[in-house]
Amino acid sequence: MNLSRPDRPQRLDLLAAQYALGTLPARARMRLARMAQTDTVVAGALRSWEQRLSPLAEGGPPITPSPRLWKVIALRLGLEPVRAAAPALWWNRVAFWRGLALAGFVAAFALGITLLAPTPQVPEQAIVAVLVGQDAKPALIASIGRADRILTVKAVDAAVVPPDKALQLWMLPNGQPPRSLGVLPRGAVARITLPNVPEIAFANVPALAVSLEAAGGSTTGAPQGPVLYSGKLERMY
Repeated sequence: MNLSRPDRPQRLDLLAAQYALGTLPARARMRLARMAQTDTVVAGALRSWEQRLSPLAEGGPPITPSPRLWKVIALRLGLEPVRAAAPALWWNRVAFWRGLALAGFVAAFALGITLLAPTPQVPEQAIVAVLVGQDAKPALIASIGRADRILTVKAVDAAVVPPDKALQLWMLPNGQPPRSLGVLPRGAVARITLPNVPEIAFANVPALAVSLEAAGGSTTGAPQGPVLYSGKLERMY
């Protein structure tokens, strides 16, 4: 495909943005990188997006790697494994919130890129959360109008859930344990009814998360399975 053709600037710009964000699939990323080696127009588009995003990356807060990642780094470098401290609840870990903050600007750009595709329109005066996995790729987009009570959760690139499992959506209030919003119905688009309008339901709630639970959801009132996705709540007004 010749992306430098005069009739394909928007497609090239979209691919270059996804490349710079790291959301482009591996094969497409390799193809685009190979094109950039011989096509100055493609190379210029990639360089332009990397330059646009670099100030945001430099301004992001530092991320503390998880003990598992430190161990992998140490093993690959031939160093002594780092002895991990006693595990803390995941929603109280500083690293989790730092990582969520850094993912915020990535998710904001990814949301804009995702909305360029023919998808349902995000309502005006909306509250939006782009839920990403550990690879920082958008998996789910949750949105709700300011005056509504139905939260729409659209699957972008979420993993396939086994029949005996379910995805459960959680609010992450400041200084409190997660609170369940319910199990996400299967399908490309799920709808969850909030207990109140967003300004009340999401008061003191900066983020959402999704865990993998047994079918029917957690039986303890707290996440029992692994947390797959998380994202900050962004008020678009």
